[in-house]
Amino acid sequence: MPFFEIDKTPELNIDFSRCQPVSVIAAFNPQGEFKPVHFGLMDLYGNVCKVKVTGIKNTKDVRGGKSFICTYMAGDQERECILTYYLDKHLWVLGN
Repeated sequence: MPFFEIDKTPELNIDFSRCQPVSVIAAFNPQGEFKPVHFGLMDLYGNVCKVKVTGIKNTKDVRGGKSFICTYMAGDQERECILTYYLDKHLWVLGN
């Protein structure tokens, strides 16, 4: 049995036409579990606006990562979004 084996799992391809890479601030607990706390959205002028996640409705494991259905406030309205973290790519995306 060899000490080192090459990973034979197929490359994960992300469809960027359905999702957008975003910056995320996440919180971790001692067990290594994590959740998004803030994320960045780009406005019409190209400025990145920091958005606070007000709640997480659901989480699920997806192929290659973990997906969060989050709520946030936009003005006086509560809205939902999906934030997904892909472990192998070290990448957060909005939507999917």
